[in-house]
Amino acid sequence: MMTEKLQPRTIAILGATGGIGQALARACTGEGTTLFLSGRSADALACTASECRSAGARVYTAAFDIRDREAALAWVAEVCTERIPDTVILTAGVSASVRDADGITLPEAQSDLAREMDVNASGVILCANAFAEKALREGRSHMQIGLIASLAALTGLPSSPGYSASKAALLTYGQALRRLARGTSVGVTVVLPGFVTSPMSARYLGSKPFEISADRAARLVLEGLEKNVAVLAFPKLLALGIRALEVLPECLQNVFLKLFDFRVEADREAREETGRIVR
Repeated sequence: MMTEKLQPRTIAILGATGGIGQALARACTGEGTTLFLSGRSADALACTASECRSAGARVYTAAFDIRDREAALAWVAEVCTERIPDTVILTAGVSASVRDADGITLPEAQSDLAREMDVNASGVILCANAFAEKALREGRSHMQIGLIASLAALTGLPSSPGYSASKAALLTYGQALRRLARGTSVGVTVVLPGFVTSPMSARYLGSKPFEISADRAARLVLEGLEKNVAVLAFPKLLALGIRALEVLPECLQNVFLKLFDFRVEADREAREETGRIVR
């Protein structure tokens, strides 16, 4: 349980065990900062927490699977018990892709699709909703909510329809919540990153143009949150190219998207569930 008095700067990060989430935890640490870090891996959380404590932050950790709704919402309630956090960054995410079988390209496996929607969309949205409600009810402390989606939210990628749909849901929710909260103590920023070096991107088999480090991505995210940017998309050139698809005829859209044809290797959970590796 949390018994220590919280410091003025309080930040909650969901998905702090790898990639952008872990980099954000490191970037936010320092004297006078209280961090609430959550993720699936207790060991990874412990390592990140130790690093942040060494830099002067007060750190609380909670290990749970975001698909455990009771545990996820209990974490939100616990974070907000003594003080509404200044910043909430929700980065949890999983990925999968279409499959090749006997010369046929098949969509994501049912289990992969369900997990993408459960984690990337409904899990993150439910946590954001709970944080926003608590901040709006309290009404005095400002809370900036950052939702980490993807450039895939801007268009349907044929190599990963479910992933695209899950991130598009997050983008739409974030835009709606920002409009709802206009003029209140709650700000909302939806982040659409491109390729970021991380354990997830390491499973990505395909071209990764303009890939940046997780530390660089974390700095961009924090700058966007500080400015209360509505939608932060990077790298800008890749985002511009994706947005331009809407004005191109479908045949040219397909040519452009073919350049980004990819497959995603199954992670450990997917291999355990299906006994396969996506190639």
